[in-house]
Amino acid sequence: MTFEEKISRIDAIIQLMNKIDTPLEQQMALYEEGYKLINECSEFLEESEKKIIDINQKMENAD
Repeated sequence: MTFEEKISRIDAIIQLMNKIDTPLEQQMALYEEGYKLINECSEFLEESEKKIIDINQKMENAD
């Protein structure tokens, strides 16, 4: 699943959890899925930031 797909799924999970008629068991499963996806997205963003910093440092050293 791509980063964008994960963000879309998190949004869908939030929508489902906000529905009053969503059973508690389903909400717990959705919460767990959402938590996992948020962690994966956070890790991806941290790795991306490190790559950008590394690229910028290499570009500055090349000058």
